[in-house]
Amino acid sequence: MKCVIVGNLASRTEILGKKKESSRIGGASYYAGITSARLGAETTIITKLSEKFNSKWIKELEKEKIKLIKQPAWTDTEYQVSYNAAGDKKVKIISDAGNIVNVPELNPDVVVISSNINKVSSKVLKKLKTPENILALDAQSFINYTDPKNKELTKVPWLEKEEFLKSVDILKLNAKELYYLTGKKTLNSALDLLKLGPKIVTLTLAKQGAYIFYDRRYIKVPIYETKMVHKGGVGDVYITAFALRYKETEDITDAAYFAAAAASFAVEKHGAAGIEKLNKVEKRYKTLREIFLA
Repeated sequence: MKCVIVGNLASRTEILGKKKESSRIGGASYYAGITSARLGAETTIITKLSEKFNSKWIKELEKEKIKLIKQPAWTDTEYQVSYNAAGDKKVKIISDAGNIVNVPELNPDVVVISSNINKVSSKVLKKLKTPENILALDAQSFINYTDPKNKELTKVPWLEKEEFLKSVDILKLNAKELYYLTGKKTLNSALDLLKLGPKIVTLTLAKQGAYIFYDRRYIKVPIYETKMVHKGGVGDVYITAFALRYKETEDITDAAYFAAAAASFAVEKHGAAGIEKLNKVEKRYKTLREIFLA
C-alpha cells in the first residue's frame, strides 16, 4: 500500500516546567510518516525544507525507508511546546517554512494531510484525491493561527472549510477544533460536517476515547488503558492508522479500534519510540476488541 503524507517536518523543542529538552525532529507529518512506515506502507512525505535542515534527521527517516519529496524553503519550521503543571499546552512558533501549495503527480492508496501550523492548499487535495484512494485530513493546521505579537498559536474559525472538505474522506478533529469548525459545543454537531463531503468524521477526546460519525450515526470507541508519559503526536498516529486500516478493510469499527490501539503506544514513550510496528499494534487491537466487542 502506498501512503503519501503532506505536511512540513519541523524542529521541535519541548519545555516541561523548567526542564527544556534539546531540539529534535517533529511535526505532525513526522509522526504520521513514521506510523505509516511501521505499519507496513510504502511511505512518502511531502515537505518544505531548507538546505540547513538537520541531515541527521533526514537519515532517521531514510532508516525507516521513508521517501522525502523536498520543496525548497528559505527557513525551516521550528516550534516550542510548553506544558504547565496542569498539563496545558502552549505552542510558540520560532520560524515557518511556509505553505505547501503544489505537489507532483502521484497515485497513492492513502493520503494524509497532516501539519501543525502550515497550510496545505485545496489544489493539493484535488490533485492527490482520486475516486479509488482514501484522503484523510487533520483539521488542526487549518484553524491554527500564529499571533504576530507573541508568535504563539491561537485558534480561529476555518472559513474555507467547504472548499477543502468536499475532497476529504476522513476528517479528524478534537472537541476544540469541532467548535471552531461548527460554532457549536455539542458532539452531535460533527454530523453537520458530514454534509460538507467527508464520509467519516472522527472526534478524539483523549481519555474519553473517540466518537466516529458516519451515515448520520456514530459509534464510541474506548481507549486502551495504559500509563501516559507523553501526548505529542498521538492524534497524528491515530488518523494515519485509521486511514490505512480503513483502506484495507473498509470497516469503520475495525479501523477505529485499530487506530485506538496504535495511538495507545504513542502515549507511553516520547517521539518515534512510542510508535510500534504492525505486529504489536495487531496484538493490542485484538485485546481491545475482546474486552469491548466480545
